Amino acid sequence: MQADALKKILALARAGATSRAWEAFKAAGFDRAVADANALTLKGRLLKDQARNAPSHLRPALFALAGEAYEHAAKPGSETYPLINAAAMSLHAGESERSAELAARVLHLIESGQEQGETPYWGEATRAEALLLLGRIEDAKASLAHAVSLAPQAWEDHAATLRQFALILSELGGNDDWLDRFRPAPAMHFNGILGITSDDKAASNAIAAEVRLIAPGFAYGALAAGADIRAAEAAVLVGAELHIVLPSDPHDFRKSSVEPLGGDWAQRFDSLLEIADTLTICDKAESTSAAGVALAELYAMGLAIERASQLQAQAVALRIEPAERPILGDPWLHSGYPIRHVAVSASTASVIPQLPAGALTFDIATDDAIEKFASLGEAVAALRNAGSVRMAIDCRLGETVHVQALLPHSAHGMVAASRSAALGLLASGLASRIETIGELAFPDGPVELCLAKLSEPPG
Repeated sequence: MQADALKKILALARAGATSRAWEAFKAAGFDRAVADANALTLKGRLLKDQARNAPSHLRPALFALAGEAYEHAAKPGSETYPLINAAAMSLHAGESERSAELAARVLHLIESGQEQGETPYWGEATRAEALLLLGRIEDAKASLAHAVSLAPQAWEDHAATLRQFALILSELGGNDDWLDRFRPAPAMHFNGILGITSDDKAASNAIAAEVRLIAPGFAYGALAAGADIRAAEAAVLVGAELHIVLPSDPHDFRKSSVEPLGGDWAQRFDSLLEIADTLTICDKAESTSAAGVALAELYAMGLAIERASQLQAQAVALRIEPAERPILGDPWLHSGYPIRHVAVSASTASVIPQLPAGALTFDIATDDAIEKFASLGEAVAALRNAGSVRMAIDCRLGETVHVQALLPHSAHGMVAASRSAALGLLASGLASRIETIGELAFPDGPVELCLAKLSEPPG
């Protein structure tokens, strides 16, 4: 029973729901454990996550508490996992001598064969971390390369290691550029113009060439006829996972945004849907609207950035459009991630009927008021000016307002947000991180609930 509870809390932590994991940990009484190695190890993990996300002046004390928990967990035996984490936490807490002492102990355990780690990857990655903490950088690089070769597709494990190494190198004042070669392929968001004929080889070649240069491992976007479908096809050809995000039901989207351009676009749309790794539909409306398209693009951008963050990968946007088209309205410009361009002009006049405008509304709630805005930036500015302890944000295409029901879930200095609003915040550079904490039921359907840490305003 206790083991199952700890596993559930660990799953929350691994999913990025650090606040929710800590609340569950305390509610179960695990924070008072003094002899349970598993509970103490998880306590160290949760305190470490808190320290990473805390203001700089609070981090050393939290890292020290995390290190204390890890050391207590290591005392019953000689397991290297809590020991290496105790060593890293000591470094971040300003105790470099203690860090080196613990790292040397870990290295001795591994090289003497007394403890080889949970898996071959983790055994070698732990050895690499011990070498790094001891200042043996070149040895650490070689050891990490060997670890990755033992489990080349273990992206989540690699991400945890890269995150830890980056923190250590930051503390040591070392260059962390060498970590880049161990990162997974980028997460790419794609979109572009409609008016490309299905047999335009020049456009096809230009898009395919740029996608090969990006070499994405994960691709996110819609499947409108023209640039979208070509980008998705090119991503699949380089081996990327394909994650399709549509503003409406695939049948309606096909009818409104694919079929009118003729050629073989509809068949290619169907083929991509069949092989897509995931399909997300952002709205239940009967017809596709311009507002729905805007929401789906925000959602897809946020997914790409979220995936990149989870895996410690790069996020990149691919924009396929005429060279002279201004990009000032692209939310990705404020995300902090690069944009790659393919200069392509329409090869035919678009025959797609103009989509109904619709209305994308951003609602906010504080302890004092509920307000609505036409832009995400305005909504966030109002939240920052409100100075309220509890805050919530939602975005919607319909008339039903949910934001007040989100408000009680605001916690830990973070804003309660629907999943769509949280991803929009990520996409626009308005949130530094988000975590999913559950789901709320409403008569018109469930709403996935998140917490979002708002980014510091520029300047």
